Amino acid sequence: MKKQLNQLQMDFLKKHIIECEEGGILTDAFTMDGDEGMILYRLVSSTKTVKGAVLI
Repeated sequence: MKKQLNQLQMDFLKKHIIECEEGGILTDAFTMDGDEGMILYRLVSSTKTVKGAVLI
């Protein structure tokens, strides 16, 4: 089951996106029940869609 990110997780994800991705709009970000150490996200730009995971 998907869980929304808390503020610390969201800040970590924003920092990762700024460093690693080329821009775009964050359309989905969540963790899975029981796995608080991984953030799954989807980023959409005019040229591509990126689905990724970040280990905390």
